[in-house]
Amino acid sequence: MTEEIKETINNVDEIENELNEVNEDIINENEENNQEILNELEKKTKECEEYLELIKRTKAEFDNFRKRTQKEKETIYDDGFAEAIKNLLPVLDNLERALASTNEKTPLYEGIEMTVKLFKDTLNKIGVEEIPALNEKFDPNVHNAVMHIEDENLEQNIIVEEFIKGYKYKDKIIRYSMVKVAN
Repeated sequence: MTEEIKETINNVDEIENELNEVNEDIINENEENNQEILNELEKKTKECEEYLELIKRTKAEFDNFRKRTQKEKETIYDDGFAEAIKNLLPVLDNLERALASTNEKTPLYEGIEMTVKLFKDTLNKIGVEEIPALNEKFDPNVHNAVMHIEDENLEQNIIVEEFIKGYKYKDKIIRYSMVKVAN
């Protein structure tokens, strides 16, 4: 019986060795598969990161485009608005000249006076401002000096007469004030 036991033990040892070899083969195969999977995962992760970076750049470019077109649209609107007002200003100038031409308080004079007041109120409501000029310091950014006089009684670069009123809309000059400057 000992022989049989010895033989069984040998068989068990052989089976155990075979099992160990199979286990090692499976482990090696799993490690290779795991490494392949890890390599594939790393490759896909890099690809995803590239796509994410592309999406971020595209989004930033689109945001910049949207902001730029919005600003251009506002500029186009403001320029068109200023141009339309600029074309209306000679009408106001002529109405003011009509008022300055007489001191009689006739119904026609009062009608023109009301029209001028309404015109100016409307300009103020839409954001068009008159540029102050008379007795102000000359500013070449808003005034256009067309005449110059020497007068010792006045300060230097003071506006003594306004020929045409200037107007601005927001920070845009619609029309410069045409003025006479002293000293």
